[in-house]
Amino acid sequence: MKSNWIFIFFVAICTEVYAQSDSLQLSGIPLRTHFNSEDYQGGIESWDFVQSEKGLLYVANNKGLLEFDGNKWIKYAIPDATKIRTVTIDSKGVIYVGGQNQLGYFIDTGTGLEFQSLRKELKKAKIEISEIWKIFEYEDKIYFNTEDKLIAYSSSGLETIESPGFLINSYIVDGRLICHFYNMGLYEFKKGKYHSLPKTELLPKLAAIHANNKGYYFFTESGDVYEYDETGFELKTNILNPCTINDVKKLKNGDYAVGTQNNGLLILKSDFSLKLHLTNNKGITSRTVKSIYEDNFNNLWVALNNGIDYLKLNLPFRLINEELGVEGTGYDAYYFDGNIHLGTNNGLFIENNTGDFSEDKPFQFIPRSEGQVYTFSEIDNSLILNHHKGAFKIVGKKLKKFHDIGSWTFVETSNPNLILGGDYRGIKYFEKENDSWKNTTDIPGLTESSRILVFENDSVLWMSHGYRGVYRMAFDENMQLKNEIKHFDQRHGFPSNILITSYNIDGKMVFTSEHGMYNFNPTTQAFSSNAFFDEMLGKEHVSDLVSDGENSIYFIQNQKFGVIEEEKFGNFNTNTTVFEHINRYISDDLQHISVIDKNNILITSKEGFVLYNPSQRHSINKDFSTIIRSVKKSKSEDSTYVTTPLRAGNLAIDKNQSIKIEYAAPYYDGFEDLKYSFRLHPLDEKWSKWYSMNEKSYDHLPYGNYTFEVKAINIYGIESQVSSISFQVSTPWYATWMARTGYFMIFLMALVLIPIIQRRRHKVETSFITEQKEKELQVKDEEIDKLYNEKLQTELDLKNDQLTSITMQLIKNKEFIQTVQNKISYTIDKGGSSQELKRIINTIDKELADEDYWDKFAYHFDQVHGNYLEKLSNQNIKLSPREIKLAAFLRMNMSSKEIAKILNITTRGVELARYRLRKKLNLSREQNLVEYLIELDNKKK
Repeated sequence: MKSNWIFIFFVAICTEVYAQSDSLQLSGIPLRTHFNSEDYQGGIESWDFVQSEKGLLYVANNKGLLEFDGNKWIKYAIPDATKIRTVTIDSKGVIYVGGQNQLGYFIDTGTGLEFQSLRKELKKAKIEISEIWKIFEYEDKIYFNTEDKLIAYSSSGLETIESPGFLINSYIVDGRLICHFYNMGLYEFKKGKYHSLPKTELLPKLAAIHANNKGYYFFTESGDVYEYDETGFELKTNILNPCTINDVKKLKNGDYAVGTQNNGLLILKSDFSLKLHLTNNKGITSRTVKSIYEDNFNNLWVALNNGIDYLKLNLPFRLINEELGVEGTGYDAYYFDGNIHLGTNNGLFIENNTGDFSEDKPFQFIPRSEGQVYTFSEIDNSLILNHHKGAFKIVGKKLKKFHDIGSWTFVETSNPNLILGGDYRGIKYFEKENDSWKNTTDIPGLTESSRILVFENDSVLWMSHGYRGVYRMAFDENMQLKNEIKHFDQRHGFPSNILITSYNIDGKMVFTSEHGMYNFNPTTQAFSSNAFFDEMLGKEHVSDLVSDGENSIYFIQNQKFGVIEEEKFGNFNTNTTVFEHINRYISDDLQHISVIDKNNILITSKEGFVLYNPSQRHSINKDFSTIIRSVKKSKSEDSTYVTTPLRAGNLAIDKNQSIKIEYAAPYYDGFEDLKYSFRLHPLDEKWSKWYSMNEKSYDHLPYGNYTFEVKAINIYGIESQVSSISFQVSTPWYATWMARTGYFMIFLMALVLIPIIQRRRHKVETSFITEQKEKELQVKDEEIDKLYNEKLQTELDLKNDQLTSITMQLIKNKEFIQTVQNKISYTIDKGGSSQELKRIINTIDKELADEDYWDKFAYHFDQVHGNYLEKLSNQNIKLSPREIKLAAFLRMNMSSKEIAKILNITTRGVELARYRLRKKLNLSREQNLVEYLIELDNKKK
């Protein structure tokens, strides 16, 4: 299977597939991040940038010096200064700043940067200034460009450089210091003297000077560019007229970045042709550009009239969105007749002049196209717009409607006068009539919405449905169905019925599914996994797939864009890293990739489109570090001590304090996606998961020595160098070496003294114990006699109580029997009748029913068993009188037969009563009822 794909790529490489020119340049604006004054807590205007060796960015701002580490802004206020105009870092890493009525430098105090003013040095040197516009290092000295002269600073202090006239500006160009004096032209300053550059007297006010192969380019503030050599200067071009230039930077790729006062930012090629023009709400957030800086990642920091923009020019991506006139979510893009056509949910937009980045919106909305655009179809050298309102033929910049049903797509057939169109209600035949297309009939048996139509060859068509699978149609030479339409779904090898889409990739049919990609086997009429794509992409769903016709296949998978490329013949690689920058922009509805040519790939976006240029060289800085920015420890009085790693020294905390370590990686190429991992030796053996947070706190650490390590991972999956800082959790006084020495001395003394003390104590204790034992024996004997007597008395009382109870019952029974005997005898003597005998029987029944005997029994029973029945009745469990009687008889260990006779019930009735009593007492099956009642009696005692 893989060899088939290798052959396809080989054929594609050898085939010319583009009619367009490689020089096609599409309009687009760079990805950017905007920082406003609230973000960095400074003034709205900034004037200058510089980057430290560690990568930290410093910005001269109206309200002080700003520092950015890729995660957080810090502002350092400067006393007695209204605006900071310029900032630079010398070869020793010292940060110098200058502005209105102020100049000086910053030193690291251990808790941050602290400003050291040089105004005292000005007084010593008797120098007066009102403004510092530029600072630079030259010949081991720091030079301050004031409003009219140069001031040099060295270890000997400040000194004024004698000037031939009124200084306008100064420039460092190729290691040369060139100064421009009013009405005098340019002078080079070297070895403490000014040397005039010939034929420069008539130069107007300059904004910048840059070197070229012959000499220099002079950029004037009015927009003119002059080329200069030793013979003089001549006008090269005018950048933009009218135009006021504030700053010009030559970029590392040879382009020029030009910041203007009211025309935004211009990117010029090395020949000064316009490459990019960004202005207010068209690429940048203001039309006024104060200053420009290219950082270590070849991206631009742009100081605006209100805030700072970060332009990611180094990335091969541009955005085409509402700032360029394209409104809404993108759905399809097509290059036709010299123009780019873009379809969104708001309609059709066409670029007037490809490559011309004019002040106006470069894309024009086409009337009558309002609403949802789905796709474009090129048919018979004309372009068709597929729209939710129907199908339109695009004629220039007008629309001609020829179909009223919501249209998805059109495909050409082997018959040049017949095309097929998929719409909301199926697939329809369209025949050519008077240079237009007319619906003649429908493909029978298919009424499903037909969004995707792909011809496998001239006679086989595949239609994909979003949640019902795919349909295969075979046609004869007249484009009529040969047989019934075949429907394929989960029953034929797919993992499910949803998300199935068909693609013809360089002549080979491929089918995406919910999980993985598949091939169709016409012999078995079934689908099987595609080994090549399984290896390249795995089993996750691919929502769009397109070949550029050469050696690349672009895809969108799980909301992420990527490309499969051939590194060398037969070896393929999947690349997704650089595209992490644009994944957040990609739309999640009907995602689509449009290959305009090999240098212009358009991806549908939530707002417009993302333009990708594979030919743009994108350099990735692989070497970067994570910086530990600060270490904060809480003091016992809940205050905070802050230090930096350079000044941390022997950092120590006690076990009741906490420590917070802040860190950052000044890697600005995708700084929004930086993540960090850390560990604390010796507690952590493994690194933590990757987190976006840039701080870590620890508290209640055991005492000992620790080393905190941290590293970052950038958007490309590259890890930074590891940074670390060590600290100590101080040993408490009772665990110090002095305390341990004391413990050892005490131990030695104990070894000597304890045996002596023990012997003495043993003698005393032996004598004392002997006396005590004798006394205890005497007391115990007396107690034993007393307890024995008490036991005998108790047993005697118990027997008496029992005897009394039995006696009373016997007496009562005897009295009852005598009474009955007397009545029977009397009745017999008197010749009593049967009625009289019945009366006697009733008397017996009353006696048996009389509860009085129970009260007496209960009284005497409680006397013997310590009010047992009374306490049993007072339990939380409510017992009936009969259940209380039963409990009493069971406590006396009577049998069921005995209890039955007493209660005048059957033995079965006694067992049932026992069962109910167990349930009320919540006894388990393993517990014995009688034992429980006996234990209850014992507890009550």
